[in-house]
Amino acid sequence: MSGMKKREFYKYGCGREKSLELLNQIYGEIQTYCNRIEDLGYNATKFGNPEAIEVPEKQVEHIRSEVNNMKALWDHIANCQNTFEKYMATPWPAIEPFEMEDVVKKFMTALKNMKVDRRCDAYEGIIKEIKKWLTFLPLIGELRNEAMRDRHWDMIRKLVEREFAVDETLFLKDIYEMNLA
Repeated sequence: MSGMKKREFYKYGCGREKSLELLNQIYGEIQTYCNRIEDLGYNATKFGNPEAIEVPEKQVEHIRSEVNNMKALWDHIANCQNTFEKYMATPWPAIEPFEMEDVVKKFMTALKNMKVDRRCDAYEGIIKEIKKWLTFLPLIGELRNEAMRDRHWDMIRKLVEREFAVDETLFLKDIYEMNLA
């Protein structure tokens, strides 16, 4: 179980499904260690040295806690990514940027309250994605403002060198891909 922090599920690029598969394997390893410790504990007690297994028990409990925290992180990442995918598929007239921003802020708060290594790549990856959304959604709020005129949209078209209609055929994904933020 050595080198936990080097395992692939600590990397954002691993993805949720692969990470959960790897974490489930760790749960199997933990159970194997628990069985060994139980056997050793029986013998240690039999020979009058039950404290001999205290350190390994604490180590396994620490690993179990770390794995549970990583599973919670990957569940949160999946929740964020699923929400972002839904947002991307939202047509322009249905976009509610301020409500979306409130949800994303809650994602950030929940992430910051997690007991997980903030230096791990998976944490840094999702926090970076959330921050992008927290920059992007206020921009969408401005673009949805009633003060936006055709001339403003023409300036944006010229800036991004792309033609698009501002109607139900324009999706949030289209705006996101323009890299306006």
